[in-house]
Amino acid sequence: MAPYHHGSSPNDFLLCLSSVRERCFKVQEAATRNRLKHFDIDQSKLEEMVQFVVSIIKRDYDTPSEIPLYGRWRHFDIGGRPRLNNLIQTWASLGQDALEQTRKLVDLLVIACLMDIKPCQTWTYTEQSTGRKFKRKDGIAIALLDLFVSGMFSSDPAHPHRVDSEALMDLSLDALCKGLQFNDNNSFIGIEERHEALNHLGLALKKRTDYFGNNIKRPGNLLDYLLGHPTTIKTKKGPLISIETLWPVVQEMGELWSAEENIGGTAGLGDVWPCAAIHDENNLVSFHKLSQWIVYSIIEPMEKLLGATIEGTDLLTPLPDYCNGGFLIDTGFLTLKPADYERGIKNYHANSLLPYQPKVEVAPMFDMSDPVVTEWRALTVAYLDLITDRVRQAFRLSKKFLSLSQLIQGGTWSAGRELAEISRPNTHEPPIVIKTDKRVIY
Repeated sequence: MAPYHHGSSPNDFLLCLSSVRERCFKVQEAATRNRLKHFDIDQSKLEEMVQFVVSIIKRDYDTPSEIPLYGRWRHFDIGGRPRLNNLIQTWASLGQDALEQTRKLVDLLVIACLMDIKPCQTWTYTEQSTGRKFKRKDGIAIALLDLFVSGMFSSDPAHPHRVDSEALMDLSLDALCKGLQFNDNNSFIGIEERHEALNHLGLALKKRTDYFGNNIKRPGNLLDYLLGHPTTIKTKKGPLISIETLWPVVQEMGELWSAEENIGGTAGLGDVWPCAAIHDENNLVSFHKLSQWIVYSIIEPMEKLLGATIEGTDLLTPLPDYCNGGFLIDTGFLTLKPADYERGIKNYHANSLLPYQPKVEVAPMFDMSDPVVTEWRALTVAYLDLITDRVRQAFRLSKKFLSLSQLIQGGTWSAGRELAEISRPNTHEPPIVIKTDKRVIY
């Protein structure tokens, strides 16, 4: 596995985080000119969406400043138990300093992002310490926490609370399935792809010793790389770290691998796809969803425990996930064109005949590489950017006091989840289903 480098070819800009917003707004520009290929837009719904998000925030929080950050950490707090904070207290009582505590949290959050799959509604996980049952993304998070604490992701029994290259490369699919409490009546599809992603992470950690350490190679060692980087500035509050220094490190953890052989994106560029709505010579659109999700997630412990300031977070964008993308459709803002809707329904029925498929309510289904999905994802990023700006204006707050991360967590993502529960009460599935396939880990 050769290391990836940001080169100087015209397409190399698409590797950059800054390319995401620019390319997605190219598709939004096509929308304003009625040049979309797969969706119709009802612009009258835009203000309704803004007001819906505002109402959700006002209902759930006394003030917007109370909204937590968007990241994988939230799933570990399910049921009102501060599981990660409890771990931090345990580590502190053992004399481990803030840097090592942060390394451990980065270890856990990285694999939690790689394993951030949406299992079928029937799979459950029983938490070891409480006996409580959890489903979906929350269940995955609690399962991973139990496995992390048990030492499954560490090659050294004396240091169980870590993730290292040797343990990940040796991790078997059977062990992972057993850890997720799989049996004949309790499983979900897509676990093979996520297991492969964890194995790959082990290889990436071993290869990139410059990022992940020479001795024990672990995701958390990226902190040592960042703290020692010449662009990092030490301040009284804590380190000032450029997001552009962090960015290529994060991309090595899964995104670029998934796009090898043009399977989960464009080889050498990652989560980048052609979009016919763009009429330029270069019609590629970048999303970098997995890499952005990791960044959103690991920034939180860096800020909380190290007092770090991450410079350039304004380059991050809304993520084109099911809740955010579904929000635009369930409000009636986006509507699939009739021919694409019919094609998607045919795909759904054909897929339902295959063995071991999860039960979902009838909805258009497409492969990740389908141009419908690319257009949907680009419109999600661009229009949520516009919506969050208007929501911020409604509260008369600047980005400093109401960040994009907070607006996604407490606003658009929450709104999309609620509308999915209302619109499809049996499964809570999105209005468009993306078929699980090889290396589709976004």
